[in-house]
Amino acid sequence: MAPSCEVVAGEMIERSLSHTEPPRLPWIAPLSDQAERGGGSALAALAGTPLAQRFCSWTGLSGRRYVFSVYRAPDCPAFCDAVLLAAVRDDAGRLRVVSVRDTGAFPEPVVARVERELRAFGARLEFHLHLLASSPAERAAVVADVTVNFFPTQSRASL
Repeated sequence: MAPSCEVVAGEMIERSLSHTEPPRLPWIAPLSDQAERGGGSALAALAGTPLAQRFCSWTGLSGRRYVFSVYRAPDCPAFCDAVLLAAVRDDAGRLRVVSVRDTGAFPEPVVARVERELRAFGARLEFHLHLLASSPAERAAVVADVTVNFFPTQSRASL
């Protein structure tokens, strides 16, 4: 006889075996106030794993989400041709973007300059790297999209 199943309060219960499966994780992270402004959303696929703190997504003005690797500022590797987003975590754990840059072909001076300019934030400063833009045009588009979302009154050149 095939087991009978039913869904109760979001959980699948197999009646014949009295087995309960936990509800599946959503594919999309829930939107918080910060996420609605485009910032620092956790990746739902990594929830509850050791990697959850290492990645987040940021949303550009276009609504497109970009996945970033998260590093403490002093530990950030200098990757060529990446988008570097500097964010500051407040006491409540919310992130605020303070700088967006393209690391270009010579990333060491870019990373060092951003770290030097923002050292006043201390341990609250995080560097987020987007490594998936594969051309200078794609990186410029990501930088512009994210920058306009967080700094609507400033031009990209002033960051």
